[in-house]
Amino acid sequence: SGMLQRDLLANVSHDLKTPLTMIRAYAEMIRDISGDNKEKREKHTQVIIDESDRLSMLVNDILNLSKLQSSVDEPDVSEINLSELTERVIGRFSDYVEKEGYTIEDHIAPDLITVVDEKKIEQVIYNLLGNSINYTGEDKTVKVFLTAENDYILLEIIDSGKGISQEKIDTIWERYYRFSETNTRPVKGTGLGLSIVRNAVLMHHGAIRLHSEEDVGTTFTVRIPLNYVPE
Repeated sequence: SGMLQRDLLANVSHDLKTPLTMIRAYAEMIRDISGDNKEKREKHTQVIIDESDRLSMLVNDILNLSKLQSSVDEPDVSEINLSELTERVIGRFSDYVEKEGYTIEDHIAPDLITVVDEKKIEQVIYNLLGNSINYTGEDKTVKVFLTAENDYILLEIIDSGKGISQEKIDTIWERYYRFSETNTRPVKGTGLGLSIVRNAVLMHHGAIRLHSEEDVGTTFTVRIPLNYVPE
């Protein structure tokens, strides 16, 4: 995957450059022009803060990804209530969701107790949910199902967006992936999310599937063993 890495580095470097350019430009603007004008200064300062946030997110994602790719990062497992964790992650989006008129419908079986790496599984839910909110359709609705089935936990996150074409589905996990339509996406993300999700699921000996129909929507299905035992 040398090419994958080169591709990734090229994309990431490009993505790091933009916020850095903006931060520098706006800092200069405050220094040279808007320092004494409170309203302009606040606007410019806000851009600096937002772009810094974007940089931190990108750097975090890169670190997470490189940690996941080196096997040093063994899962740090403990027994957790996955239902509560899922509710908590949904809660992190709730202010935002209300403000922007989105709906997250949750169908979560109560008290699913399982042994997982809590941080990694939290990241899986967070990244998939953010992704679905970004790409869902006119109804602005995302559905989250969490159930247990035989020896598996099943997490399904469903959006009603315009779907992903078959040839894009094949590359979605591998690449630093972004849809080309960069309409303003409500949830900030870096496009490394899906690689992180997939690595985390595989680390738990789980599986992740993506089913998408154009103009109908996309469903991500994550299955992880109910009683995962680390090697």
